[in-house]
Amino acid sequence: MSQSDQDLIEDLQMRIAFLEQTVDDLNEVVVKQQKEMNLLGQAIKHLNSRLNQLGGPNIRSQEDETPPPHY
Repeated sequence: MSQSDQDLIEDLQMRIAFLEQTVDDLNEVVVKQQKEMNLLGQAIKHLNSRLNQLGGPNIRSQEDETPPPHY
């Protein structure tokens, strides 16, 4: 194998290692975002249930609300 072939193989190996690291980093970001989305979903459910408990007759449902004038 010539030196240029060996250099090419080493270059490709470095690129693969870099791409693998990038994929791992991006996977970590996706996992963190999924956890945050799950927490936010739980918070929204909790807030909706609290709003329904505290709402009483003064708060209308979304379907009963008239759209703002700019619609």
